[in-house]
Amino acid sequence: MTASCVWRRGSAHDDRMPEVSVGMPVYNGERYLAEAVESILGQTFSDFELIISDNASTDGTAEICEELAARDPRIRYARQEVNIGLWANWDFVARAAQGTFFKWTSANDRCDRMMLEKCVNVLRREDDVVLCYGRTCLIDGQGNETVLYPYDFSFQDARPSERFITLRNRMNLNNAFQGLIRLQALNQTRLNRRYPDSDLILFAELALYGVFRLLPDILLYRRMAEGAASCFLPEQEKKVFLDPRSVNKGFAVWRRHLDCCWSVLRAPIAMKEKMTALDYVARSVYWDRRALWREFSKWLS
Repeated sequence: MTASCVWRRGSAHDDRMPEVSVGMPVYNGERYLAEAVESILGQTFSDFELIISDNASTDGTAEICEELAARDPRIRYARQEVNIGLWANWDFVARAAQGTFFKWTSANDRCDRMMLEKCVNVLRREDDVVLCYGRTCLIDGQGNETVLYPYDFSFQDARPSERFITLRNRMNLNNAFQGLIRLQALNQTRLNRRYPDSDLILFAELALYGVFRLLPDILLYRRMAEGAASCFLPEQEKKVFLDPRSVNKGFAVWRRHLDCCWSVLRAPIAMKEKMTALDYVARSVYWDRRALWREFSKWLS
């Protein structure tokens, strides 16, 4: 936990832990926050806690969170006293989780009411699955459905190296981020790093620990609109949004490759699998050699 956090409601741990923890980080999310929370509270599966971490919002987010938490005892609400950045806030709710399974959820999106039930059933039944999620429908700022996202995948190869390589090659929009995760596996990773697209590195690491199962049902309605998705931010603003304390560190490409390498080395997999995955990382470094040189040249200048 960060020293700058103040728990407003529901901070005490119950004697009986919920089976599922849902973590909702939020920053200036007053426009869609209530809708996102209601889509979780209305789930057909009810044995969960909802951890909301308000990242020092300056709009009406705090008031909305207080009101919602007062209505439902499953909500645990914390407010960060200073802006710790997007990735640190997403990590905060994961570290606060008490359940067997964990789900990140965005304060801009909404979930199908059977999302938790369907994914819990898979994780209970299949021990090799570390993450289960459904298909994604993209929505606009008004909540209108725009398109069924066609590039969500299962990563089910028996070999960890193949899951790692396939995910690095194929995953672009990381909708699996809002799937249901086996918390024990997630806790073995290094969680989110502090640079753009670090979530893809985290999920490549998670794929080393088990299978990703994609269900055929639409379970996530992801809002792709200005003010609701970081991809619409200019590059410098995005860096500040992700982590205001490391905005000038740079070397994002170098750090991605180093993190991939370290993730493979620390994973509890066979040496042959590590060597296969590391060979892929080495080839990725070669493919990115121009970008790596540009970052290094910028540092020299």
